[in-house]
Amino acid sequence: MKPELKKDVMYRCIGTDFTNGILACGFMTKPIKEQSQYNFLIDYYSCFILLSGSGFYYTTDNRKIPIDVGDCVQRIPGGVRHSTEVFPDGNWLEFFISFGRSTYDYLCSLNLLPIDTPVRRVKYDDSLMHRFTRLFEQLKIAEDTELPYLSLKAQEIVLSTLQPIQKSSSSNSLKELMEQGCLLLSSDINTTISLEEVAVTLNMSYENFRKQFRKFSGTSPAQYRIKQKMKHAKLMLLSGISIKETAELVGYSDTYSFTKQFTKTVGISPGRYKQEEQ
Repeated sequence: MKPELKKDVMYRCIGTDFTNGILACGFMTKPIKEQSQYNFLIDYYSCFILLSGSGFYYTTDNRKIPIDVGDCVQRIPGGVRHSTEVFPDGNWLEFFISFGRSTYDYLCSLNLLPIDTPVRRVKYDDSLMHRFTRLFEQLKIAEDTELPYLSLKAQEIVLSTLQPIQKSSSSNSLKELMEQGCLLLSSDINTTISLEEVAVTLNMSYENFRKQFRKFSGTSPAQYRIKQKMKHAKLMLLSGISIKETAELVGYSDTYSFTKQFTKTVGISPGRYKQEEQ
């Protein structure tokens, strides 16, 4: 998918604390060198993937790292200065994702965010572009109550995108297919997803997909999907979202069905979970 060189960004905030509540993403063009950023400081986490164009990233010790299409640049909060130089050929287009400082601190505390290098080569393809576009379109129209869910989705995209690229082999190819299956089953939690369509997306028969997925993850695709819904539900409940709103945000048409599934999967009711964990 060839990206269109068009600026289109969206900034939202969960609550009133911008540093901790920011949730933003979009497509940013930088056609001239004057749009380079030198010694740039940021209070929250942000990263971008270069979709078109080229440039350089300067480290704090003034090392010059080339940036090309498919490179992801992380901007770490907390007094770290960032310098990004645009090659002025009019082709620079990036997709960026930003979320709050407290979210960044939490992900780092779990060693989930690889911040060992500011520039990282990632797997950039049509599937990733689709996920970027889907997140951006959802953020533009989301109600405020839906922002915590989209924050989780933004984190998921960042974390999965920053995973290192592995050399291909027959076993790795199957592993990559199953990892892609996990991503598909973890996305768009508020919608109904067809497991047969997931198998088709991976160019597999449904029976083979189900067999290989169970071998890879230890559970069936359907159960994996439910567990992902409940994982998001737990985070939403802890963030203060009501049981009724949480049920809707993870794709249940009524509170009763959600409560029944949550209790079966987690072992306690949503109401009791909120009381015991807060």
